[in-house]
Amino acid sequence: MRRLLIYLLVCAPGFWLLAAQDAEEQLIVDTAYKWLALTDAGQYEAAWNAYPQRITSGGLGQNWIGLMQARRTPLGKPKSRELIKITHQSKLRGAPDGDYSIVEFETSFERKTNSIENVTLTKENGYWQVSGYHFH
Repeated sequence: MRRLLIYLLVCAPGFWLLAAQDAEEQLIVDTAYKWLALTDAGQYEAAWNAYPQRITSGGLGQNWIGLMQARRTPLGKPKSRELIKITHQSKLRGAPDGDYSIVEFETSFERKTNSIENVTLTKENGYWQVSGYHFH
């Protein structure tokens, strides 16, 4: 009984921390997938409006939407998308220091078989929001 108590005191906090980290990562991935569903459907204005206000307030929405229509639409619908990795950072070039996660996917589109998508998320107002998207 004493060993069990010692085990729980030593290991249980680590278990709960790991479970909390897993839940946070799942929330990050789910947020990225939900946002990607907007781009997959060609709903670029809605995808733009999901960005944090510090980004959308700059008046670049029409430029971003036009870029997506010119570069993303020609790829067609995704045929497959597989999570590769999640990278957590506190600093990104050109952005304020904060809590960032970059979610990387390997994606096959109708007209581009091998592509890498990077979805950057930031936690600014207590919840995760997409704040950047890049594919190649």
